Amino acid sequence: MNTGVQIPFRAGATAYSSSCEVVHVDATNYHSLKRTTSENRVMSSCFTSFEDEVRPRGLGLKFAAEGKESYWLQGKHYSVSDGKYFLVNDSVDTLDVGIQNAMTWSVCVDVDVKLVNEVLLQMLNPDELDSYHNISRYLLTPDLFLREAVAGKQLQSLLNNLVYASASHKIERPAIEVIYELITLLVQENREAISSYYNLKTSRLSTRKELFRRLLLGKEVLDDSLFTDLSMKQVAEACCLSEFRFYRLFRQCFGDSPYNYLLRKRIGESVGLRKQGLSWSEIAYTLNFTDLAAFSKSFKKIKGVSPSKAVIS
Repeated sequence: MNTGVQIPFRAGATAYSSSCEVVHVDATNYHSLKRTTSENRVMSSCFTSFEDEVRPRGLGLKFAAEGKESYWLQGKHYSVSDGKYFLVNDSVDTLDVGIQNAMTWSVCVDVDVKLVNEVLLQMLNPDELDSYHNISRYLLTPDLFLREAVAGKQLQSLLNNLVYASASHKIERPAIEVIYELITLLVQENREAISSYYNLKTSRLSTRKELFRRLLLGKEVLDDSLFTDLSMKQVAEACCLSEFRFYRLFRQCFGDSPYNYLLRKRIGESVGLRKQGLSWSEIAYTLNFTDLAAFSKSFKKIKGVSPSKAVIS
C-alpha cells in the first residue's frame, strides 16, 4: 500500500518525498515485499523465527512491540525488546537480523534522509524561515544515528499502535503524517546526543565527524570499565587521542569530564547491585573503589546522602 502524493515536498535537488509506503510482511510474503523504491516506508512484521541480511535505507528505526529482535553490526549485538528501539542509517552497508523461536510483532520505519535533515535543521535554527533551501546531507552524520535506546512514552505508544495498525491495514490518517510525528519525537528524544555532536567546535566537518566517532568510542570504553581500574590515559589511547585532548573534547561534547561521567555510572550501578542484595562493602570492592570510605564519599557527592541513609527501592 502506498499513501501520499508522489511529488517532492520541496522543489529542487534537496527535495524530500511526501509519499510513504506501508506494508505488512510475514513468512509468506517477506522476500517479495522487502525491497522498496520509496524513501519513506513503514513495514510491520510478524515472525516466529527469522534470519536475514538487510541493507539500511535512509534512517531506519527498528522496534518490537512483542517478542525480541536481535541485530548484529560490525561485531556488536543489539537487542530490540521491552520498549527499546535500534537506529541505523545507510552509512552501514548491511546488518544481520534474527528472531529465535518467539512470536515477534515488530516494525521497521525508513525515513528519507532529507526529511531528517530538515527536522535537524529546524531544531538547530528554529528562527530560520527559509532554512530548507540549505538542507544538505552534512547534517546526518553516521555516528549520530547509530544507537540503541529506550523509547519515551509518546514514541513507544506511537510505535506500538503503528505495528498493529499497519498489520490490520487500518492507519486512519495519511502515513506521511505518521512519519512526520515519528521523526519529530525521535529527534526530540535524541536531542542530547545531537547537541553533543554540535557542541564540538571544529572548523571542518570531517574533523567533527571523526572526533565525535572517537569520543563515542571513549564513552563506550568507559561504560565497559565500571568494574576495572582502567586509567583515563588508557581510555584516551583507545580513542587515539592524548589524555588532555580527550578530557577537553569529552567535556566540550558531553558537558562533563570523563572522570565524573564514569563516577556517575559507577554510583548508578551501585544502586542496582544493592537491589541484588550485595552489601555496601562488597559493592565498593566490586566497583573498584579503594575502600568503603572512598565509595561512601563518592556516593554522597552524586546522590547527596551517604549509602547508609539512601533509600533503595
